[in-house]
Amino acid sequence: MSRKSQSLIAAGKIKPIEWNISKEEAAQALSNFGVPVREVKKVTCLKHQVCVSYWDMDGKVCCSFFSYRIFARWQKAVEQLIQNCHTFGEWDRLGDVIQYDLLRFRYPVEMANKIWDMLKNRCYQIRTDLQMADALAV
Repeated sequence: MSRKSQSLIAAGKIKPIEWNISKEEAAQALSNFGVPVREVKKVTCLKHQVCVSYWDMDGKVCCSFFSYRIFARWQKAVEQLIQNCHTFGEWDRLGDVIQYDLLRFRYPVEMANKIWDMLKNRCYQIRTDLQMADALAV
């Protein structure tokens, strides 16, 4: 039976609605994303996205929805999930969700590359750990 494809949020792997993102963190993420911000007025965390009210560089009040995937905290949360995989089964299940997420949603390229590299490296670490355990068991 095939598994239902889900995002990291829908699968319950990451719960950014609980993050309590600061105005400073939102301003930094928007700036890195290419949205010039003079000052963030309000940040509202929703289940699948964050709503940010801000003043743009011309002093106009703006309000937009942004993906959590533009935040550095998102990358750290995904990296922690990967690091917490200790078996190939855990790694494989998480890898399916991450692959779906990377293909389905827009990620900053550098972030996507780092997540993918970390996922591959974790596979090698798990394999090495298993080989060492097998060698010690002999």
